[in-house]
Formats: sequence, C-alpha cells, structure tokens
Amino acid sequence: MPGSQTIETATPAQTRRRQAIVRAAEHQFAERRFDEVLMDDVAAEAGVGKGTLYRYFEDKESLYFAVVMEGFDALIERLHNADAASDPVERLQQTVGSIVGYLRRDRFFFRLMDRDEGEGRRRGLKAEWKRRRSALVDEVAQVLRDGAQTGAFEIRHLHMDAQILLGMVRSCMRFNEQGLDDEQIVAEIIRIFVQGVRRHEPQPTGHGNDATSE
Repeated sequence: MPGSQTIETATPAQTRRRQAIVRAAEHQFAERRFDEVLMDDVAAEAGVGKGTLYRYFEDKESLYFAVVMEGFDALIERLHNADAASDPVERLQQTVGSIVGYLRRDRFFFRLMDRDEGEGRRRGLKAEWKRRRSALVDEVAQVLRDGAQTGAFEIRHLHMDAQILLGMVRSCMRFNEQGLDDEQIVAEIIRIFVQGVRRHEPQPTGHGNDATSE
C-alpha cells in the first residue's frame, strides 16, 4: 500500500512507532467523529512528526482502517478463545454482545466500506475486510455448531444461519429507530433468533382439556 510501512519488513523500532500511531489514532477516533480528527493531533499524541505519520499511512482513511482492522482481529480472537463449555444460549448471547460492542465503536467503518468498489480495490482493503468477515462468520458458525451438538440448537444450513445472525446484528445497529441500548439489542436478537416470533400457547392442563377424555 503506497505511503505505508510494510509490517513484514519493518524493524522493531518501526513496529513500535507504528503501534504508537495506531494507539493514538484509536484514542482520537474514540473521542471524536471521523471528520473532526486531525492527523496533526494523531502525530502529536503519538510523539512523531506529521511527515513520519504519512510514511506509515497515506491518509486518514488508511489510518482509520488500520485501527478498525486491528480491533476486528481482537474481536475474532476474543470469540475464538471463548469458553466452549458454557451454556449454548449464554455463549451465543456473549458472542452477539461482543459483536454489537464492536459495531457500536466502529460504525463509520461500514459506511466507508460501502463506497465505490474500485476505491476499495485500489487500497486492497476490500480483500482484507472480506477475509476478516469470513473469519467472523466461521467463529459464529462454530458457536452454532457446538450448540447443535449439545442438542440446544437445530441448525440446518450452518454458515447461512451464521450469516443471518450477523445480518440481524448489523441491521439492528444500523436501523435502531426505537433507540434500544446494546443490552436490549442483544436480548432482542437472541430472542428472535433462538425462539422466533411465533407465539407459544401454554399447554392445556387438567382432564377437562384432555382431547382423549370423554
């Protein structure tokens, strides 16, 4: 990628400098909107000159993508290392909660990814995002697979079902007209995904409701 230091060929000092820049950018993006963040402020917080910053990242979007991608890698690692022995529904709820938390912080990323496909190819970011998204689908599918093996879930099309769950998460985060908080969003997604929206009538009790009684 033009204007960025290749990680594989970087010296230890360059790696530390890049990490300092990314950490400073992460703080700046967390505190302000994307269009309010200045590269000068990132450089100052990282303790590098602005020219040095541009040797690692060609522009603010490239720097933002680096922050987001590293956050996404941390999310996948957290899901991968989750306790597989926990209750399947609880584990699924924790998985959805982790993803919702990630999307809450990095919603602007998805607006950038919706831009012109050609720009994404030029930066090589589409391929990076698709690879990571595939890894996320695999992690969600593993949670569903483990739940199915315990008999808690009925999964007919594993990766499709994982994609459906992720689509529910993204839609809820993008179109939340009712203003639900993250905990409410997670609870609603789990309720619908696990139980569906069909009303479950209470089972009749007593001999008077027994269809076989005379």
